[in-house]
Amino acid sequence: MARLAEGDRGAFTPVFDSLWGPIQRLCVGLLRSEADAADAAQEAMQKILLRASDYDRTRPAMPWAMAIAAWECRTVARRRSRRRETSELAVERAGEHAEEEVVRRDLMAAALAALGELSEADRETLVATFWDEAASVSGATLRKRRERALDRLRRTFRRLYGLD
Repeated sequence: MARLAEGDRGAFTPVFDSLWGPIQRLCVGLLRSEADAADAAQEAMQKILLRASDYDRTRPAMPWAMAIAAWECRTVARRRSRRRETSELAVERAGEHAEEEVVRRDLMAAALAALGELSEADRETLVATFWDEAASVSGATLRKRRERALDRLRRTFRRLYGLD
């Protein structure tokens, strides 16, 4: 990623090959829809490769890329919830488990929206924590950053959704 950020276009293919699989798995896991996940993964890869020059070479690339992918998933989920397609289709298709599926998807969309409100550093810390990716710091520093990021995520979620 550092080579690509410096303008070495020969690094494009190795970067793409390294990131595509994890980003695609993240998107499928967050969106639970193959079509939406494919759209989000493609958009994320496009943004990552276009913004390669913005990449901070002193930090690990994977959390940076995963944060961008998580943001794209949030965008797709928000777009989907605006159309209300998910809830209506889930009720028609899921039968007896429809309510659970709708609640799970609504919670996922809410969590992605709250995550999208956080700073890039907080998103990177949380992605590194929950997806076992290398963080730019470790030990006590990572634990303290994680604690603060989770606290900000809780406050943001409560602010957005009025929950105590």
